[in-house]
Amino acid sequence: MPIFKRRKRTVVEADPIGAFWSWWTEAGAAQVADAIARKEPTETSSVLTELIGWIHQDLEWELGPGLHAKHALIVTAAGNPTHRAVARRWLRAAPPSDETWEYADLRRPGPAFTIRFDGLPPIPVDEAVVSIEPDAASIHVGVHHPVFPDVPIDVQRRVTFLILDLVLGEEMVETWVGAIETLSSAPADAVAIDSLLPAVAAFAAEHTLEDGSPAWKMLEGTRDGHRLIATAEYPLRSIRRPHLDTHVAVSIGYPVVRDDGLPESDMLDELRAFEDHLTDRLGGSGNLLAHETTAGTRILHYYTDGTTPAGAQLQAATTGWPHGKVTITTNPDPAWHNVSHLAG
Repeated sequence: MPIFKRRKRTVVEADPIGAFWSWWTEAGAAQVADAIARKEPTETSSVLTELIGWIHQDLEWELGPGLHAKHALIVTAAGNPTHRAVARRWLRAAPPSDETWEYADLRRPGPAFTIRFDGLPPIPVDEAVVSIEPDAASIHVGVHHPVFPDVPIDVQRRVTFLILDLVLGEEMVETWVGAIETLSSAPADAVAIDSLLPAVAAFAAEHTLEDGSPAWKMLEGTRDGHRLIATAEYPLRSIRRPHLDTHVAVSIGYPVVRDDGLPESDMLDELRAFEDHLTDRLGGSGNLLAHETTAGTRILHYYTDGTTPAGAQLQAATTGWPHGKVTITTNPDPAWHNVSHLAG
């Protein structure tokens, strides 16, 4: 699957996502499918590169076989969380899939094949071996391929990430894989590359609710000498909802009665009801992903779609809390750095 990046931007488009899909539905889908059928896919690469470049100059695209359709068009941020939101908005504007085309914004697992770079030896993916080390939060993976001693270190690293994306898919890598190491020699505990997907899938199943939704975990600690209780979605990874690129922190004051500074039972019920009220106002424009409670303050960590009025909706919904001051802080945060201390 060739990956292309756009040429230098030459056109400014007011609605680049709309322009892309207009071209695609009117002519592009048929033209690209025809070029693939004639085994000349590069005939349309320049226009695809240009139109996707209008959306964002750092997006990458690729063509390949679909899971349910004949072909797939994938437009990806290539692991850069800053650009995932725009790739997801591209996908959400896509037409329905049909027999010929389906669409994705993340690289998906695919059959084993050979990676090829000009001037370098072929790299069959199925010859790779891996080390697999799970901990409480993620699986750490080392990758070795027999060709590594014959290629530069930067190529080794690039191949490492390509292999993981091809075997696991981009979402599984970003969600469940922790440290990634390029290994110059095969480790003593190495296993075949085809062992990796079952291992990561089993780990994910252990940390996901039966309906497939994310689990939540409770954390406890201290802040400025005061007891702190936090709960957060687990794992807290922006790739699961890349369109939610804006952090909205709602800080809610409450009266302190208990010695440890946490809310008593009745106040906790009121805080939860207020939280439900705020969340309901968001609809599908955002999600509550974590909250922290300590010393008379409860902070709700929402992430919202920055192209919607979600922040203003939350601001309007905070009026009427009778037990203390409510403040809202809004910041762009596509990588979810503002909750990284709760990510585990």
